[in-house]
Amino acid sequence: MRMKVCRMSGCNELVSYEQENPFCAKHASCYKPRPYQHYNKWERKQLSKDYNHNYRDKEANAFYHSVAWRKLSRVAKERAYMTCECCGHTALGKGKLVVDHITPRRIDKRKQLDSNNLWVLCYSCHYWKGQLEQDIYEDGDENFISNLDVATQWNKESCREWILAHKH
Repeated sequence: MRMKVCRMSGCNELVSYEQENPFCAKHASCYKPRPYQHYNKWERKQLSKDYNHNYRDKEANAFYHSVAWRKLSRVAKERAYMTCECCGHTALGKGKLVVDHITPRRIDKRKQLDSNNLWVLCYSCHYWKGQLEQDIYEDGDENFISNLDVATQWNKESCREWILAHKH
């Protein structure tokens, strides 16, 4: 059986590698289980990969990993000067901003690579944009999306006002 040394500083007592508590019987009271799971970078990458492979919409996954989308996304962020087009939050770090479709992809796929249908949002504004989409499209009527007139463009200013009103 694999063994490890007690985590208490200076204690050399061996404990089973399989036991959850990393302390020996003498120091067992020092153990405080974490309320939530911390994942390292490799574990997060594997969980994301598993989600994309098994749960995410295959067509959407292929689109968001395509070379065309990655280039267009980078150009949109540069065009917006790495700033949220809704609230003005500037994020220079990688992955802090999301390039979002003004008219959602699932509504009109013809506009998915149209740069005029894209805007850059911070995570918070993107969350509220998602809530707005749910309020509009997921009202319980299954035929709503299939009967929707896709020729109408979402009003960017109205979206911005709605998001900022709900965000603060």
